[in-house]
Amino acid sequence: MPTVIDKALDFIGGMNTSASTPHSMDESTVKGMFKYLKELGVPAHAEEIIARGEREGWNPGFTKKVAGWADKIESADRVVIKNPEYFTSYMKEELRARVNVEFDPAS
Repeated sequence: MPTVIDKALDFIGGMNTSASTPHSMDESTVKGMFKYLKELGVPAHAEEIIARGEREGWNPGFTKKVAGWADKIESADRVVIKNPEYFTSYMKEELRARVNVEFDPAS
């Protein structure tokens, strides 16, 4: 699994993963993150999310919702991000740094 995806799943793991439905703030964050990952050329895949959710004991409903958003964004389906500001510039920088390191031919 690419380190950028691993970091994105770390961010998600910091959310209330015990709820069956993500909080609206978390929903916006996850959707923004997945959209950004796709823009970076490293889309999140549902299988990776499901595997992490099962390994870390996330609520199955939470995991299914999040994996579904990844599928929609990966397949270019339209998703509504109600509060895009919840996906912060800090998170973008953290993810971008991992893509740059991972795909830097000099490293």
